[in-house]
Parts: sequence; C-alpha cells; structure tokens
Amino acid sequence: MRRPYRVLARVVALGMLAGATACVADDPGHPRGFPEAAVVDDTASPSPSAPSSPPALTDARARSALLRQDDLGEAWAGTQGAATWRDGLLKGRTDLPECQELLDAVYTEDILGKPKGGTAVTGFDDFEYGAQLRYQVGAYDKADLDARLGKLRQLVDKCGEFTITGAQGREYGAEVTPVELPDDLGDARQGLRLVVSGDVEGEDSALTLDLATVRVGDTAALLTHGGLYGIDDTATRDAALAGTHRLQNLLKKQQQEKKKQEEQQQEKKTKKQQNQEKQPEKGEKKTPSGASSTDARRPAAPYSPYAPLTPPPPASA
Repeated sequence: MRRPYRVLARVVALGMLAGATACVADDPGHPRGFPEAAVVDDTASPSPSAPSSPPALTDARARSALLRQDDLGEAWAGTQGAATWRDGLLKGRTDLPECQELLDAVYTEDILGKPKGGTAVTGFDDFEYGAQLRYQVGAYDKADLDARLGKLRQLVDKCGEFTITGAQGREYGAEVTPVELPDDLGDARQGLRLVVSGDVEGEDSALTLDLATVRVGDTAALLTHGGLYGIDDTATRDAALAGTHRLQNLLKKQQQEKKKQEEQQQEKKTKKQQNQEKQPEKGEKKTPSGASSTDARRPAAPYSPYAPLTPPPPASA
C-alpha cells in the first residue's frame, strides 16, 4: 500500500534540513547523495613493483553488476536527487574517538577503501516510505577488505549509543545496532543500523539508516538504505541478496570466459607444436611413404646406357 503523505512530509523535512546544510562546507572528495547510475572513475594505479594483472572488474562489468529497479519492487524508482539529511544529520562531531571514526565512515561511505579496479554506483527512491537507497560495487584488495570489515565490526560493538553535535551546535542522539545478514551471503559480510534522533526545526525526527557490505572474492558491494520516516525492514536484506547474487553470477560468467580463452590458447599452442614436429629438418628431404630411412639415405647406382658384359659360356669338349 502506498503512503503518499510520507512523500509530502519528506519534502517538508528535507526543506527544513536544507537550511542547516547551507552552512556546512561541501566536501567534493567523497561520494554524496544518491546519483543515478553514476560511475566512479577512481581506479587505483598498480604499484610499479607489483606484477600487472587484469582487475577483477572493469567499469563496464561493474555497471552490469549494479542493482536494478526490478530487484527492489514497484515502490522504487531511479533517484530524483540527493537527500539533505546526509549533511544535516550525519555530518557532526562526537566526544568518543571510535564513534567519530564510525560516524565519518558512514557519512563519507568510506567503508571499502580505495578500489583496485572498476567501480560503479547507482541510487533509488522509495516513494512509499520516502527513503533512499544507494548501491555501489567494485574491485578491491581482498586482505584490505577483510581488515576493514573486521574494524567496522569492532566499531559497531563499541558504539552502542553516543551524541552527535551537528550544524549550529544542535545535538542528536545516535544508536548503533548490528544488522544480521545471511551467513552464506558472499565470502564475508557486515551490517549495521544507525538511528539518529532529535529536534529538527521544532519537530522530533529520527533518521534510520541501514548499511550492509558484502565481499565476494576480491570484489565487494556497499549498500546504504535510509529515510527520515522509517524504512522497509526487508528492503535492505532483499537488496543485499539480489546485489550479491548478481555479482556472483557476473564473476562466475567471467571465470568461465577466462577458462574458455585459456583452453583455446592451449589448443592453438598444441597444434603449433604438432605442426613443427611434422616439418623436416633443414636440408633433409621428406621420406616417401613405404620407404625406410636407410633406403632414403642409400646413394643410387650410377646409370649406364650399356648392358653389363657377361663372360661367354665355356666351350664343350
């Protein structure tokens, strides 16, 4: 069932938050809002000392691994713009260093680290709850991903509740809880829910933001799903499942293509070796079929136009 009144309330609240956002300096160095099918071209350059190897994903393949509207349901559509609550409620300060680290990571979405290959991002609006969802996928360093997921897990455990001081000195209460993801979802995973509540222009409001990240091999996906008037609890899980399965299918297809190319190259190499073995050595003539190699090397008798002389038979007595 659609809730159009939620959309109207969302528009009013976003307008109120825009005033608080106007005094916050923009930071173009980090992804902001929910760009529609935007592609991040920040591809890491390989180290000069590191052996060159093809990335797990190119930009084109990363785009093909993105979520689609059909993966989310009829209430979702391509995003119409960025939500201002990102700056209004997530950009702030807290007295606890570990919670500040978590808050900064969620705000800048710097969870996965620097990509080692192609990466792409897309966004959607939920017209039922007035929420927004952002999804990005890319190739990264596997060991670095596991270390970052472990660090995120520690921060979630340490920061249950804390206070955020935002623009104009306004204070908001923050609560962090883990979000359970299926154990068989990818190779590693971590999820959290951040609820930021407080007074927004004279009205009590609460931002609910789910974050889920999943590693598949040396690729990973990051999903954020948030809204000021609640979110669909099943949407985060369903989107994470759909996105991970799409990424897994892409990598499986890519591996099959790679294996096929290697088999074709090996087949060409084998045929080339067989052809080289059939070729005679330099200066050696091919041996006619049915003749031995000894016959082939035996010199031919000199030709003579005269019949050979035979001694006459002995005279009879």
